[in-house]
Amino acid sequence: MLAGVGDVDEDEAARALSLASRRVRGEPLQYLTGVAGFRRLELAVGPGVFIPRPETELVAEQAMARLPAGGALVDAGTGSGAIALAVADERPDATVYATELYTEALAWATKNRAALDADVTLVACDLLSGLPEELHGAADVIVSNPPYIAPEERPSLPADIAGHEPPEALFAPQGGRGVIEGLARSAPEWLRPGGWLVIEIGETHGPGVRSFLEGEGYADVSITTDLAGKDRIAQGRR
Repeated sequence: MLAGVGDVDEDEAARALSLASRRVRGEPLQYLTGVAGFRRLELAVGPGVFIPRPETELVAEQAMARLPAGGALVDAGTGSGAIALAVADERPDATVYATELYTEALAWATKNRAALDADVTLVACDLLSGLPEELHGAADVIVSNPPYIAPEERPSLPADIAGHEPPEALFAPQGGRGVIEGLARSAPEWLRPGGWLVIEIGETHGPGVRSFLEGEGYADVSITTDLAGKDRIAQGRR
């Protein structure tokens, strides 16, 4: 046996016990480690911000596929900054804006932007409401992972989600479609003609969101599935 193997000082033992206690109480693992992977990035996360999921990596991928060379993209409701920072990382030609209403989440996005030295303009506002005037009718892509869980579904969620992640990032009215529909109504004034809205949706929302987007005048509306085969991404062109 090697000398010193198994030796743990009091501070390390106390920290391990604290982390174990927090995990037993259902706190997400990413909050304990302080990091979450997203595409090529490692993002800082913790209480007050939504933890980015693998399916949202596909949302970012679809948004970049719609983004022309040198184009402008807005990540509405950025949370930790995941989508916006991934776009800035993989498409340095793009002009990237990200909005966030909630102070705690915006602080995480700001921290991640600084750590990655990313060229992303952060705007403290609700979705698109505070974007600079020069973006009116000029954005090539608006992308979002909005809250889309119906409040009545809360009891069925795992405890580490329902009990710890910020409810404003999870739940939306109208069966979970309220924020999706509000964003879809406001996006056209910011999109250039031919610009795209790319938005993450709940797995039961596909037919309803498709119908809504078509009713709002979007063209080439499509619903894309995630790796589990569930409806996950709605897209439409202004």
